[in-house]
Amino acid sequence: MKHLIAILFFFSASFSQSLYANLTIYKDGQALIKQPVFWEDVDSDQNVIIWDVLPKGIVYSSPFLSLENANVLIQSFNKDVFHFSDRLYDYLGTKVEIKLINSNDMTGTLIEVTDKTLTIQRRRSLISFNRDRVDYINVPSADNVQFKPTLKWTIEVEQEADTIAGNLTYLSSGFSWNANYRFIINPRINEAQFIAEASINNDSNINFENAAVSLVEGKLNMGRGSDIPLKSLSNKSTISPSGRSELGDYHIFNIDTDMSLITKETIVTRLYPSRNVSFNKTYIFENEEKGQKEEPLSVEYDIPNTSENNLGLPLPKGEIQIYQLLDNGSIEFIGKDQINQIPRNETANISSGKAFDVLGSRTVLNYDRQQKSEEASISITIKNLKMEPADVRLVEHIYGDWVIRNASSDYRKVDASTIHFIISVPKESSRTITYTFRKEWK
Repeated sequence: MKHLIAILFFFSASFSQSLYANLTIYKDGQALIKQPVFWEDVDSDQNVIIWDVLPKGIVYSSPFLSLENANVLIQSFNKDVFHFSDRLYDYLGTKVEIKLINSNDMTGTLIEVTDKTLTIQRRRSLISFNRDRVDYINVPSADNVQFKPTLKWTIEVEQEADTIAGNLTYLSSGFSWNANYRFIINPRINEAQFIAEASINNDSNINFENAAVSLVEGKLNMGRGSDIPLKSLSNKSTISPSGRSELGDYHIFNIDTDMSLITKETIVTRLYPSRNVSFNKTYIFENEEKGQKEEPLSVEYDIPNTSENNLGLPLPKGEIQIYQLLDNGSIEFIGKDQINQIPRNETANISSGKAFDVLGSRTVLNYDRQQKSEEASISITIKNLKMEPADVRLVEHIYGDWVIRNASSDYRKVDASTIHFIISVPKESSRTITYTFRKEWK
């Protein structure tokens, strides 16, 4: 039986380097890797082929090999990688030399190995000591040491060929990605530049050179009996002009430039070309029931994810950094926030923090509690010290069975415990809203 050495169009397998792989990276730290493989000097007899350029995080149950001109008869996966601490058990009954920290070395027969202790037998004594006291252990050389996990296949060549080519597909941990956004506001025209990027991490021990990378948004069920359908993932969907396609109930972003993912390296790349978008800026003052406070209002930006707003794209969950464009053309950082997955035709809501010159105060003017009822009168004042009007949303949380009375402005009931007052406060002025809520019970 002839043993072949795997070659992947290059001569550097000893450096744990992959070429021309296709990586589909998920948000949960795993990736599906589709690796082109190539063997040469093949004859028509049955052959055994091997492959050991594998990341340490490989999911052992996942590899499968597809060959163009041969059939795979048997696949075996040897995971018995050499770890000295584990191999100590193999030296039970063997003479070893041990050097303790700040002590002389000693020689004896190794008779016990535990997680915390080692015991050796000498001519007239048994000596047991803690493993954390060991400076070094000298043992006989090991035979048949395997340094890497290794896949081996028994194959049958269909016809005479000098080479065998195919694709090795497997899952591995050690890969992740996150979406990063930049939102650069131009206050003069009430528009912003919207930049969507992906930060891709290779925490594996393999360098992937000239790799095609796809990113999947959405958490797949990796539980027992519900592995990723590898066969369906090995074929890409039709790619839209934005570089995005659909993967069942998930979205896959195809990076249109091959890249090199070096071990322990992070790469940032664009998900989409930058877009100029419109937004709605609102100041938020949120309170509940009998609370009283005075503080600056939160600043919120609503970004419609619609084609009319130059978007209409699935936006993955990620961090968004907010900047403001100054008159001199430079930008300044004004805050950051997190956005969840934003489907098409939904709205992204982000906050840049607290406003300096839009202030809110809430006062409980009167509170009366009886045996079977409760009533409170509320006054909310918004001061706008800016040189432009401020759109404000007052968010009031009231719990239980309640009714609103004597409201000085229209309000909207959002749910069983929330009402909103939507108001506009002119520049350099203030506005006060009052209302009463009443609760009754049996």
